Amino acid sequence: MLDNVEGVDFLPSADHEQVISPDEARPDSVILFDDVACEKQDHIRNYFCMGRHKRVDCFYLCQTYTRIPKHLVRNDANFVILFKQDEMNLKYVYDDHVNTDMPDYQFREMCLACWPNHGLLVIDKDSELNEGRYRKGFDCFVTTNSPTGPTETSEGSV
Repeated sequence: MLDNVEGVDFLPSADHEQVISPDEARPDSVILFDDVACEKQDHIRNYFCMGRHKRVDCFYLCQTYTRIPKHLVRNDANFVILFKQDEMNLKYVYDDHVNTDMPDYQFREMCLACWPNHGLLVIDKDSELNEGRYRKGFDCFVTTNSPTGPTETSEGSV
């Protein structure tokens, strides 16, 4: 699909050794790591450590949250897209990204409210609490200050 887009290069690689380093990537590049949890993570960690300094955006797609390396990948993620998780993975997400924002039972309620019909919860760690940090889908902000639990608000023209 990307082959016909002018100015866009698509460089697929099945071998982690063939992945270019962040220093070699052009500014404003997008690097997608898909199903690499069983691969060596050295090059991937370099992107999560240095990619921002080189204006490179990285995406790490994985079926199991706990398989994502904690050091320099999970810890440095600033945007988490979370589909339905089992209890163990949900606990790790809570511990890594949420625990200072709300109690775990409130986070679980928020997830359950976001996940029906293959929905998703977004955690935007660069946004302020109650100003887009938690989202149902990408554009429905979830606030956490209600005593009865999370509430949804729409952003923009949704």
